[in-house]
Amino acid sequence: MPACHRGRTTLWLAIAFASLELGLITGGAEAECPDTKCGSVDIPYPFGIVGQDSCATMPHFKLHCNNSRPFLGDFEVLNISLQLGQLRVLNRISSFCYNTTSQEMEQHKWNKTLSAPFRFSDTGNKFTVIGCRTLAYITDRDARYLSGCVSACQRDGVTGATNGSCSGIGCCQTTIPKDLHHYQVSFDKGLNTSDSMYNATRCSYAVLMDSSNFNFSTNFVTSSEFNTTNGGQAPMVLDWAIRTPNNCDEAKNNHTSYACKSDNSKCVNSSNGPGYICNCKNGYQGNPYRQDGCQGPPTADLKHGPQMPELRRPPVVDLVRMPPAADLKRGTLGGRVT
Repeated sequence: MPACHRGRTTLWLAIAFASLELGLITGGAEAECPDTKCGSVDIPYPFGIVGQDSCATMPHFKLHCNNSRPFLGDFEVLNISLQLGQLRVLNRISSFCYNTTSQEMEQHKWNKTLSAPFRFSDTGNKFTVIGCRTLAYITDRDARYLSGCVSACQRDGVTGATNGSCSGIGCCQTTIPKDLHHYQVSFDKGLNTSDSMYNATRCSYAVLMDSSNFNFSTNFVTSSEFNTTNGGQAPMVLDWAIRTPNNCDEAKNNHTSYACKSDNSKCVNSSNGPGYICNCKNGYQGNPYRQDGCQGPPTADLKHGPQMPELRRPPVVDLVRMPPAADLKRGTLGGRVT
């Protein structure tokens, strides 16, 4: 092979290997994928939009954007937090109502199974029950987990219920365990509102919901306000994480799949199920899942610390001269004794 062809071949091989090495370092084009929006909701990487130039790290992180509203399956997404590893969504409310025509109780129950990266947040949600003669259960798919909440009222009606208080009278709340990715609701038919004494409270409700901003109103018991305020839905929190590997120590062993791409990012073990999320280091802000996503102070300032003003020696000044020893003895200091 002529020398010129050998040189050209060597050059192309060098370029090819350099490109491959760069791809392995950056994690491919996905690492540089820009954040996007659906309506007014920010969709930050590693999430993406189905049908667009989505760069989500895995299919379960792709959202549908319908009429400028993002959806994760059946859940409408209200916002996404990278730092907390959470989604705030709308969850359907289950109802148990007395049908005055058939004179029977009718259930409209809701159940849901989450895809791999997601868990129902045990710290952000509570199973909430509204009603006067209501016992509702929450269970997982295999019934290995079962919990319930009873909401009752005094015999003379809902007068015992108090605005802002969810302690068992008209309203009940209970916590859920960690690592829950399926739940379903059921009502105990032994407790219902078919008794004529409770005609004022025709329906009971149960839902897993965000408890942080929930404020009970007695109107929830005597009307359909709780169910209709958000179209039969209530806000709920989902925890998400990169579920494999199981933790940060395992994740850092595979640089190609490691999701914390920014040099100024850090790995945080998931607090709800296996896996990890990424955060920016202290002093930095941005998206830790992208190259150069965490921005902070200039590099020079980080290396050398804050710039201190230059210290200069003060100029020499002619200080007040000491008087001669003879004047000190006479009790004078640069003047006469009067």
